[in-house]
Amino acid sequence: MVPLALWPYRGHLGIWMIFVGLAANLLAIVANGGLMPIEHATIVSAAGEEDARRYTPGHWIEGSKDVLVDSGDGRLVALGDSLVVPLGGNGVVASPGDVVVWAGLAVLAAEGAVIWQRRRRASPDATPSNVISAPRGTGARAEGGAPTRS
Repeated sequence: MVPLALWPYRGHLGIWMIFVGLAANLLAIVANGGLMPIEHATIVSAAGEEDARRYTPGHWIEGSKDVLVDSGDGRLVALGDSLVVPLGGNGVVASPGDVVVWAGLAVLAAEGAVIWQRRRRASPDATPSNVISAPRGTGARAEGGAPTRS
């Protein structure tokens, strides 16, 4: 549903980056029977050896979208949850597609900021926010920005 909701904004580079990241995630999930592949070493790196021992290869990791795969067993594992971002005592696991989605969001935010600045500068009514402008047709502004009657 996300690509459908974002389709009207497809003129932005950030949106296309988000589409690419979502497509990479979808490929990995579809190739592995509806679950994102994750290897034992990634779980060890993120949660520790003790937590990693609780999971059985080939089975869904309860409470997640992941399936544990042995090294070399899963399909498109490189697109799966293979990156560990250290956070506190443990780590957060992400896929390359997730990274591309986040980068797309950052690019989209930058594009929005540039567009906003260009519109603001191009607007003939653009005034600094600390100046009160007179309503149209009521005359010029006096010293300090207060409207005067002509």
